Amino acid sequence: MTDGSSAAPPGGAGAVADRRWARVREIAADITRLEAAERADGLSDGELTELARLRLAAERASARAILADELADSIAVAERVKRAAPGA
Repeated sequence: MTDGSSAAPPGGAGAVADRRWARVREIAADITRLEAAERADGLSDGELTELARLRLAAERASARAILADELADSIAVAERVKRAAPGA
């Protein structure tokens, strides 16, 4: 996971993962807004369609963010191993 301690330079794999998670949070905020409206007043057919679309987008964005995190972690490990290797 990227927690800011990644060895990757700014704009590297860790930054990509961070941007992916930011997108997940943006989608989640939109879902939360529509779900609140649904509880309060109900949603139109178009809004229900948008809610379903956002839920699917959140699922896909989460999967991409997880993959980006795993890649960033793998790159960080490889960089640490490379730096620790004799003669590196």
